[in-house]
Amino acid sequence: MSKKISTIIIILVILGIIGGLLFFYFRNTETTPTQLFTEPTTENPFGSSPVNKTPVTTNVTDNGQSTIVKNTAKLIQVYKNPNSGAVFFTNKNQSDVLRFIDRATGNAYEYIPESQTGEASRITNTTIPKIEEAIWSLDGNSVVLRYLDNETDNIVSFSAKISISSSTAMGEMNGSFLAKNIKELVTNPSGNKIFELLNKTDGGSYGITASFDGSGKKQTFDSPVSFWNISWPKEGIITLTTKPSFQDPGFLFFFNTQTGLMDRVLGNIAGLSTLTNNDASLVAYSTSESDSFTLDVYDVKKKTSSGLSMQTLADKCVWGVKNSAVLYCAVPQGPTSDSYPDAWYQGTESFNDAIWSINMANGATTLLYQTETNDISFDAFDLKVSANDRYLSFSSKNDLSLWLLDIRE
Repeated sequence: MSKKISTIIIILVILGIIGGLLFFYFRNTETTPTQLFTEPTTENPFGSSPVNKTPVTTNVTDNGQSTIVKNTAKLIQVYKNPNSGAVFFTNKNQSDVLRFIDRATGNAYEYIPESQTGEASRITNTTIPKIEEAIWSLDGNSVVLRYLDNETDNIVSFSAKISISSSTAMGEMNGSFLAKNIKELVTNPSGNKIFELLNKTDGGSYGITASFDGSGKKQTFDSPVSFWNISWPKEGIITLTTKPSFQDPGFLFFFNTQTGLMDRVLGNIAGLSTLTNNDASLVAYSTSESDSFTLDVYDVKKKTSSGLSMQTLADKCVWGVKNSAVLYCAVPQGPTSDSYPDAWYQGTESFNDAIWSINMANGATTLLYQTETNDISFDAFDLKVSANDRYLSFSSKNDLSLWLLDIRE
């Protein structure tokens, strides 16, 4: 083959390749349909915080999860002054009642969402100042008021029964003092028992179960670890999570009150904070990650995480009561980088939240309320849900005010 013929063949091959590339390029350009617009993934809390914009009702798909975006829930500021803790219960008229304690005076107030007045009413006149924490019974008629004795630096816990007269006179709180320096205290799901966690003099901690008034004490727990966060989500199971810090691995245990056995559920997770639903089947847990935080859901039976990551803390969530597979969370909008959760606990970082719900049964996520749409800002914690999942309450870490969100469909 002559040199001239070889040169011609090479040129033809090159031209063929160029022609093929141009053919495929223009064919793809002409036949690719216009992409349908969907909300960007920043509207979904899984993976990032919601953006500050007014949402519309729509359905999108993100990582296989059905997402319903709304903003129809009605937000009400129930109490503008600092409160110490609230509880939902159902009264004799089958109406939802939100009862809470005024932090400065220790007086009890209540708010009935379906009432015509739209205002919280004071129901007691027993003054116990500077209440740091109020832990309620299920029926809202008993409460443990916890405060610091400034003279002795002891933590004081007063178990009180609320008695309300049928007349117009204010009710009273009568009760008895529990042990001093109870580090953590929770009630059982029935609301008639308490679990007290105290430190041992030689290190470690021990736990005591008792009736709500402190009678019938029985030591049921002993541990070499002193610092626990505790909850009592299900009869017979108390959860114990090591105090979280971004630089320390955290652990979650289920303590069986009948057998006294401890089962490790989660472990070696930095900044671990947990929230277990009321049948102890699902655990929402937040972790420290690269100067930020994420939240996942762990299936206790399957021993697997859902793989869904939400940028919030477990402390800013609550499980549904009627539907224990629905998780309600306050999601920070655009949090800055810092050492979490420490920075939030210490108050060096504050958030502006949106409220979301996540149905773990079908993967649907719902934006219930986005604060920027109404120029309201809150840093939510201590979330509570009414018995029929109609209302959600929370306190704002900024000023300890109390809020209520109507989350009925």
